[in-house]
This record gives sequence, C-alpha cells and structure tokens, in this order.
Amino acid sequence: MVLVSLGAGAPVFVGRAGELAVLDAALDRVRRGQPSAVFIGGEAGVGKSRLVSEFAARARAGGVTRVLYGYCLELSAEGLPFAPFTGVLRELVRGLGADGVAALLPGRGGRELGRLLPELGEPDLHGDQGEARARMFEQMLALFGHLAESGPVVLVIEDAHWSDRSTRDLLSFLVGNQQVLEGVLIVVTFRSDELYRGHPLRPVLAELGRLGWVVRFELPRLTRREGRELAAALLGREPEPELADRVFSRSEGNPLFLEALLRRGDLLGSGLPESLSDLVLADVRQLPAKTQEVLGALGVAGQRSGHALLAAVTGLGDRPLLAALEPAVSANVLVPAGDGYGFRHALIREAILGEVLPGERTRLHTRLAEILAADPSSVAPGRAVIEQAHHWYLAHDAARALESAWRAAAVAGRSLAHAERLALLARVLELWPALPDAAERLGASRLDVLQAVRAPPVCWSSAA
Repeated sequence: MVLVSLGAGAPVFVGRAGELAVLDAALDRVRRGQPSAVFIGGEAGVGKSRLVSEFAARARAGGVTRVLYGYCLELSAEGLPFAPFTGVLRELVRGLGADGVAALLPGRGGRELGRLLPELGEPDLHGDQGEARARMFEQMLALFGHLAESGPVVLVIEDAHWSDRSTRDLLSFLVGNQQVLEGVLIVVTFRSDELYRGHPLRPVLAELGRLGWVVRFELPRLTRREGRELAAALLGREPEPELADRVFSRSEGNPLFLEALLRRGDLLGSGLPESLSDLVLADVRQLPAKTQEVLGALGVAGQRSGHALLAAVTGLGDRPLLAALEPAVSANVLVPAGDGYGFRHALIREAILGEVLPGERTRLHTRLAEILAADPSSVAPGRAVIEQAHHWYLAHDAARALESAWRAAAVAGRSLAHAERLALLARVLELWPALPDAAERLGASRLDVLQAVRAPPVCWSSAA
C-alpha cells in the first residue's frame, strides 16, 4: 500500500493487496512454529518501506508482541558494522533497560552483545576472536528466541543494499538458523535497482533463496488503476482523465514520483521538470531559505540525525531550529525519527545533497567531525569514532582522516567486524603516502599497519 499525504489530513492507502497477503502468510507460518523470512526488492520510491509499515501495523493489531526495526546506512559500507542490529539492541534497551535485555540471556550473553552496544557491558577482548564472533552470533539468536517466547516477533531490516559485511554475515546466520528460532519472522528490504553485477548482497540473496522458508518478491510499480486511486486520494476528487494519464505516463507508476507530480500545479502545462531530481526537489524549493539550509546540513549528516547534532552543526538554538524544521515536516519532506529527524525517503536526501555546493559540503563534513570529536554523545554510543572517520575523509582532511580511520579500525575490531576493520586499515594505507609524518601521527609505522592487517583483530588496538 502507498501512503499519500492530504495536506494535514489522514493517510490513505491504495493497492498492494497481493504483497500484503504474502507477508500475512509468512506470519501465519511463524505462528504455526515454522521458519519464515521474506525479502522484498524494488526500485527506489516504489513503496517497500510503506508496505512493511502497513504490514507491521496489521501484525501488531493481530497480536504480534514486537516489531523491531533495524536500518542499514549508506555509511555502513565504510565501517559502521552491524548498524541495523545495533539499532535493534538500542530499541530493546530503551524499552526493557540494559538489565532487562541482559536478563533474557544466560551467563555472559549481555557482555558479548556489549561489542555492539556499550550499555550491555564491557566485552572480553581476550581470547580467540573467531570464537568470540560465533558466541556473539549465537547470543543474538538466543535473544530473539527469548523475545519470541511471549509472542511472535517481526524483525525488519531495511535498505539491505547498504548493508556492511558484518550485517550480511549475521543476517545470513539468523535466517539460516530459523529452524531453531521459533516465533520470529524476518523481513528484509533492498533496492533491486542498486544491485549491480558485483554487488555483495547478490550472493547472499542467492544463497538464502535456496532455503525452503525464504520468500523473495519484487514490489512492482502501481497499475494505472492504482495510480488513479492515488491521484484521487491526494487531490480529494477524481482526476480528469487527461491529468491522470499524463501523471501516470510521466511517473511510470512509481508512487513517490507520482505523488511528487500530483503535488505540482502545472501538470498540464509545459513546466514539468526534466529530471527526477528536480521533481523530487519541487516541494523543497518552495520551503523557506533557512529550512533549505538546514535540510542541506541534515543531508550531509546522513539519512537521519539527532536534534542535538543538527543544532550544533547549524549553530541554531532549539527554537530557531524547530522553526526551521517545521515547514519541512509539514511538507512531508522530513519525519520525526527517535530524538531527531529523518528524510521521508532516501531519494529526497540524495537530491538535496546534490544541491549542496562542494565547498559547503566540505565545510559541513568538517564541522560534523569536529562536533563528534568534542561531544561523542551527539550520536549513539560506539558510533562517534567511525562517523568521524567518514566525515574527515569526505572533508578531504588527509591527516585527520588517517588518524580517525586508525582509531575506527580499532573500534571495528573490538566489535568483531573484521571486513570493516580491514576496509579502514586499507584507508590508512591509502592516505599514508600523502602524509610524511604519518608514522608520528599514529605512533605506528607503515609496517605496523600492514602487520595489523594480517594480525588477529583487536590484539593491536591498544596502539590506536
């Protein structure tokens, strides 16, 4: 189903009955004690998240105990390991408390998961790291199993096309072991149009697709009839045939683009934008200048940002920031997200980011990195160092990018995110030739870095 916004009115849904039936059937299998996972592909803007949101609402109404959401971030591929599972743990700690989560696990389970979320305790950094990683995966499996003892649980992993290697490994482990994970439905969304030939998610999908309890489908664009229903819902009346045909033809049934077209007043004129980016930005360009400036800062920060971080990077106080954000929320460009804000759709963020001039983008990345260095609590625990590495690198500050990548590699190693650790160490080696004093900055030689690549994770972290 597709969410449309009638100004300040209530949401209206159209279509997607068949896809909802597939999800309902998967949940029924879980209720009968059978394993079940659903992978939902589709192009950007086609309504994958909206479909899952509607299914989640129906599942809660039908007695599902919990619907847990984890989001893969664009930053994940650069070294933010286990991002969606860390988000799920944070949601559980917020609801149950750290002690409540730890109580669901026997022995030292909570401390093993402390690698992902510091609130759960200090992990044991000694011993064989391969065994530690296996224990952490087993504890995550046990956690979901215990949560499902009081009723079915739906675990949603969004935007898996951005997933890091560690997330893909843990997701594969959980789906592969669903025969012993009763009561948990796993739902994964991804942009199929992003899966180029060598994309790392492709082999994961192929491997998991061979399991008998895994269902995968592509969410199609709207039909002409559904497009007309969407137009009628947004306009509050039946659209004229010429209008409906022109909008559907131009959007080709993509709900996000169809809605953006419907919100314009010149649909039958010659003023239609030539690019999808211009189309997505049509509403943004009607917002006040200060709001657009804040949106640019949020776009550089990421898909979502906490209020405190956004206030710091923009230099606005609470009230001025809220005044600048309110028009964007009213226009359905932003949505509240936890203690901050997120773009309603990743395509909106991508389009806004494209409007930020290179010099301003560099300034904002620098500012974000400085804020995270001064106040790591501006982001979720465990993320500040890795996000600093991301921002210093995009700010083209080779010295700070080198230092932060070295520190972030140590953090990734402690989280048992081996692939992300190696990627960060590769960045250290990439930046090394540009800095004659690189060894002094790190307190380590290039040979030390090469040995760290070959060494077991975390045994070298004290040097970082």
